[in-house]
Amino acid sequence: MKTAIKELEAKGKAAKAASRRLAYLSTDVKNRALVNIADDLLAKKAQILAANKIDYKEARASGLNEAILDRLLLNSGRLEAIAHDVMAVAALPDPVGEVFDMRTLPNGLLLGRKRVPFGVIAAIYESRPNVTIDISVLCLKSGNAIILRGGKEAVHSNSALAGVVQEAATKAGIPEGAVQFVENTDRALVNHLLKMNDVIDLVIP
Repeated sequence: MKTAIKELEAKGKAAKAASRRLAYLSTDVKNRALVNIADDLLAKKAQILAANKIDYKEARASGLNEAILDRLLLNSGRLEAIAHDVMAVAALPDPVGEVFDMRTLPNGLLLGRKRVPFGVIAAIYESRPNVTIDISVLCLKSGNAIILRGGKEAVHSNSALAGVVQEAATKAGIPEGAVQFVENTDRALVNHLLKMNDVIDLVIP
């Protein structure tokens, strides 16, 4: 467990370092990363589906119900839909830097609010592999680094998908380390993750 905790802390530090650069990246770089992700999801379909097949077989053998098995399953159609959703996010306006709620104070000073990235977001989720992509692209679009911790039922699928995201994003100019995936599914690590206040700015369960 000590080794797993050290690895987790190293991922957190790497994500924090990447987040400082990621926050200032241009919209073009972030959108290019998303386009790369959409393209690579389809280009690496065989690799992703092979990993998903392992998860599905193990989940079925363990007696999981049909509803969970359906959430876990990936196929060509679902991958195409996920890629389409990634492109939809790429087409959205960049939220970073948007100024809103502007008002003028009695002394003439303009006061408003400006959208900025959180920094590092950690997400804890269960057996839906598509969430690995959903969370990653939303975080990258909004200039945030991400630490992904999925459920054990989808660990092979999530690992393959996270690898696609990491490679596609880095190729576009996203800082290395901006997307981290926690391979170890030991629940004890979640407690440690929740205490990493020095590197994680927001946890979404």
